[in-house]
Amino acid sequence: MEQISRRRFVDEIVAVTRDRQATTHLYVMLREGGAIGVQWEQPGLDHLREFRVVDPDGPVCPHCLIIETVVRLAPVLPLDMLRTARARVQYERVLRAGMLPAPAFARQSASREVTWLGDCHGATGNPHTDADCAEHAAIGPAVVSDPLDVDPVATLPRALLEMTDVADVRDRLRLARDWRDTAAELARRSRWAATTWGFLRSSAVLGVPVAGVPGLVHALDPDVPADDRPFAEAYATAMRSLAGQGDLVYADRVCLVPDPVPGSQRMPSFAGAVDVAAGQPVRTLRLPSPRRPLSRLGRGILLLFEARHVMLIRHVQRDPDWESEAALHLFEFGMLEELGGPAYTSAVAAYLDALRREGELLARPQQVLDRRERRALASIFGDIDDEELHLWGSVAYRNAIMVMLGSQAAFAEHLRRQAS
Repeated sequence: MEQISRRRFVDEIVAVTRDRQATTHLYVMLREGGAIGVQWEQPGLDHLREFRVVDPDGPVCPHCLIIETVVRLAPVLPLDMLRTARARVQYERVLRAGMLPAPAFARQSASREVTWLGDCHGATGNPHTDADCAEHAAIGPAVVSDPLDVDPVATLPRALLEMTDVADVRDRLRLARDWRDTAAELARRSRWAATTWGFLRSSAVLGVPVAGVPGLVHALDPDVPADDRPFAEAYATAMRSLAGQGDLVYADRVCLVPDPVPGSQRMPSFAGAVDVAAGQPVRTLRLPSPRRPLSRLGRGILLLFEARHVMLIRHVQRDPDWESEAALHLFEFGMLEELGGPAYTSAVAAYLDALRREGELLARPQQVLDRRERRALASIFGDIDDEELHLWGSVAYRNAIMVMLGSQAAFAEHLRRQAS
């Protein structure tokens, strides 16, 4: 492992990146103990170097150093201003989840005019060191204990007891934990899922919907003392705190809002709401209890997809960011390709061949896969019904559209047109 000064580290990473023009992927990876790994990936060749950065005038915060390195790399890759700014937000979000952040960048095109893609992965391990600056040392993990470790027999907030009872809270907790477990099982198998699972694991608390008041939930956070206010007082306080605010920002926590009543809905969904307990907008993931459950793997993928969606949303009532929407779909495609292997990529290839023959979007994409291809796609998930098979076929079809269009930017424009 090379020992190097802060200035030499940044200058060397920039110089090597500029020289290695065939690089397709670049990773800057925080290691436990504060070392930093940098990997340049080229076709048929990976180049990894490990550094320990030490300055004679004092310790170097590895988090500040990695963020500075990304800023210095931006004009070299190139990385546009939006992705550069987002890199810090994503880095600190992974740090808050108690994971080792690793900014990751991928080339979209051989042209120097096309900006690179940016993301931040997370790996298991302690991300903090004695060299952390005060700002980064104070970041996460936000929740040390399990945020779903709620004892419904213990004293519940008064406002919550006015709306429901212990048995209902117990049923909702059971369902929330079961859904969350599907994401944990998937994260153990997929590197794509690790960061989003860390966010879900550290940030998701139970949310109980307020009957008769759409868009209002009561968060049950085990780290917050029981509240003795009656519901009417808590509700009035929440509405006053929101009145007159302009640009509303969602709370850091996310509410899992299970519905223990069996119904026809099979898929989780995102919705914005107001947490009456905190008087703050909150992102919610609505978790159904379907009469015909999806496969366990399918549920895990869909929950992580929606959790990734939640990670990208911070402000209430913003126009869609189609680049982020496209990145969200690429996240889903990556998980399926990793978990499904040839069974999934063959389905994507079949749709791609059909798209190239037609020269445009398909009128009947559900007729593209033959019996063997449908059986192979279904085998990824186990014993699934035709409705779920159609769902994963539609994902493979979207994946083929992205491949045909050739870039994330073009796919983002396709999503925008489809929504208009």
